[in-house]
Amino acid sequence: MSVPGQVVGLVERFEADRKTYRSTAYKEQWVRQDFIDPLFEALGWDVVNKSGVPVGPHRGVIPEDAIRVRGATKAPDYGFYIGGTRKFYVEAKIAGERPVVQHQIVDATDRQIDRLVYDLYGLTDEEVEIVEQETR
Repeated sequence: MSVPGQVVGLVERFEADRKTYRSTAYKEQWVRQDFIDPLFEALGWDVVNKSGVPVGPHRGVIPEDAIRVRGATKAPDYGFYIGGTRKFYVEAKIAGERPVVQHQIVDATDRQIDRLVYDLYGLTDEEVEIVEQETR
């Protein structure tokens, strides 16, 4: 399967002006308009609802979808549905460099998630060590 020409064009546009697109001044809404919407449209998703389907699970893409996380309602930028079932969601972020503190927070969160998964599967300390060594 080859990469659609529109996707190649998006990559080329980003590479041609990488400094602008990676700037922290480049807003999340612009990322959605300039790259995310066209990407998913190129992949066959009806992001802008050209078909006129009312908002609901039978619409392929629901912007600002609602999901429940730990009892709270969150709104990812896009919910993607097939046959009335959400298959995945996308949260847009700017492409700018994150400050070091954010990297540390993300790393700590990743370790917490790893630990929760290990506990969920009942892994022993020895099994966790094997997994950690294999994924480094």
